[in-house]
Amino acid sequence: MAKSSKPYLPIQTCQYIEASYIFKGFGLAWNVFFNSDPRCSWGDNNRTMVTPDVIIDAMEESAENVGKEQKQVEKVVKILRSLPQDMYVDLEN
Repeated sequence: MAKSSKPYLPIQTCQYIEASYIFKGFGLAWNVFFNSDPRCSWGDNNRTMVTPDVIIDAMEESAENVGKEQKQVEKVVKILRSLPQDMYVDLEN
């Protein structure tokens, strides 16, 4: 059996959902997250995967959670908490 000249690459896979799907119809909640100080950075990437907890923490710690924003944030948090533990959210899409 001939040895392959290609190096072994430990390919990883994961499940993710696009942020645009999570935040569809919840523009105020997206603004709360976007304007918060999340423990991540993104922009001009192909994929930026974060756990739902990163988004939840950022939105819950935001001072913008009042009125209509609060209702949307609560709905998005409920969606995020319903995701499987090993699911990521892609902030780029």
